[in-house]
Amino acid sequence: MSSFNPKLLNDPLAAADELLEGLVEAYNGQCYKVGRRSIVKNDIPEGKVALLVGGGAGHEPIYHAMVGKNMADGAACGDIFAAPAPNIVHEATNAVDRGNGVLYLYGNYAGDVMNFDVGAELSEADGANVRTVLIADDVCSAPPERKQDRRGIAGLVPIVKIAGAASQTATSLDELAAVADKACLQTRSVGVAMAPGSIPATGKATFELEQGKIGLGMGIHGEAGVGEIDMTTADELTVQVLDLILEDYEKDTDVDALKSGDEIIFYINSLGATTMMECLVCMRKAKEYFEAKGIEIFDVVIGPYVTCQEMAGISFSVTRVDEELKQYWSMPCESFCYSKMEGPLKVSKPKAAIPVPSRTRVQKVTGPITTKLDPSLTKSSEGLTLEEAQEMILKIADTIIKAEPILSQADRDLGDGDHGLGMARGFTALKNEVEEHTFANLRDLYQTAGSALLSTMGGASGVVFGSLFLAGGKTMAGAEYFGSHELSHLLNRSLKDVMNRGGAKPGDKTMIDALHPAAEAAKENIDKPLSEAIHAAALAAEAGKEASKDMIATMGRAKTLGEKTLGLPDAGAISVSLILKTMDLYINK
Repeated sequence: MSSFNPKLLNDPLAAADELLEGLVEAYNGQCYKVGRRSIVKNDIPEGKVALLVGGGAGHEPIYHAMVGKNMADGAACGDIFAAPAPNIVHEATNAVDRGNGVLYLYGNYAGDVMNFDVGAELSEADGANVRTVLIADDVCSAPPERKQDRRGIAGLVPIVKIAGAASQTATSLDELAAVADKACLQTRSVGVAMAPGSIPATGKATFELEQGKIGLGMGIHGEAGVGEIDMTTADELTVQVLDLILEDYEKDTDVDALKSGDEIIFYINSLGATTMMECLVCMRKAKEYFEAKGIEIFDVVIGPYVTCQEMAGISFSVTRVDEELKQYWSMPCESFCYSKMEGPLKVSKPKAAIPVPSRTRVQKVTGPITTKLDPSLTKSSEGLTLEEAQEMILKIADTIIKAEPILSQADRDLGDGDHGLGMARGFTALKNEVEEHTFANLRDLYQTAGSALLSTMGGASGVVFGSLFLAGGKTMAGAEYFGSHELSHLLNRSLKDVMNRGGAKPGDKTMIDALHPAAEAAKENIDKPLSEAIHAAALAAEAGKEASKDMIATMGRAKTLGEKTLGLPDAGAISVSLILKTMDLYINK
């Protein structure tokens, strides 16, 4: 296992909050903090089509430092390597909205997509008009015919810069989205790593890499690459990576192959520990490579803008530009992350966005997220009382908090290692909320528990496990007991919600592989005593978790690892099994 330099922090779990406070101070009055963890420009004009970016912390300076002049209007910031929770996205959206629409622009990760989607729903309920463009530039994470499944990595820098410039003159959300889509389509990236990074709260490597090997196809969250190649020279590696990028343009039927006379923005990114010396050594070879093919470099970006803590790694990004994209790229910009003077083209000053009448905005009162209730479901005539159900949920929270090391290691084996930390953070917040309140009914109890998870965990897990408890809020209206009927309705409704939200299905090696058999078992035992129904569900979840070992991941961050995921259980499936096992132990005590 690699060792890491000590980090200068206070509480590692507070790092994301404290770094954002520091970033606001670094902007020296040009930006301000909004809500829990968002940053927004001070001078967004009325009628402007707003650009909101965002993602997890730990990649500084992106995304939250890309706010500024002719850049993004605001950013929603998640915890370390975790998506911002829906309430954070909602707060940021309200803060940047000037009545002419808000474009979400962020990396294509399941957690980000689910959390931004829920944030969009909350914002649209306030009257906002929201569109989303996903950045998916990682060549190694999926073939061209499935490029919509690719991860978003360092190509986000030229894409956000171009979209930020376009947002200054766009008169409609459709117009801005079209430019962002175009920049995304013409951007390709490949990343490699020579040594892993770490998560500040654990200090442990996000993956292991054999000495003398290079991880090929690195994500920016510390996910292991899709393969390994032998350590080589800077020149040889540069050619290998650029060959992969050009080959991808050739294979993608939606774009033309890169050819002589084409112009590109070329970006070399350090993932944290790789020095400028190494980047510049690669730059000289890249220049020679493109000149030999007649491809003209319109502009160059080099620097550690998309990092992964102290990872020793580098990525190359290519964005093909036409006259329109060159104009947007050449507009000067200023942000903490990236600034540039005017050029290479001379551009006219951006015209003012078309003003629209300001509208009265209703500020939502902070509280549990409302959900659509279903009071028509069958009810149990016996089972746990409200007080007993509350006690059971607290037992679940204690179990998950205690299991953080196990869950973190399971996620480290297949992902980036933050699942346990997110679960512990969320269930600590759940415990605080549930302990401090007296509830009128079961619906309010589960609603509060689910909202606590959804608003504090971030990442995909926040939406997934928040939905597990929020399902109780949707199905327990009028229920006097938590019995076999309530168990079945909760598990099956949460299964439906999670599958609809994230797109996962049984066999994809996700928490669904434990939740689906548990829901089926609960349905089959709906008319039996709760003690029998929960025992059957817990056994089914455990069997599903074990079965996930024999599956190849096709969803989430582990999907790029392919057959490397065989033999290991999914971390989310472990969490589902632990939750149901704790319920079984409580009910059958």
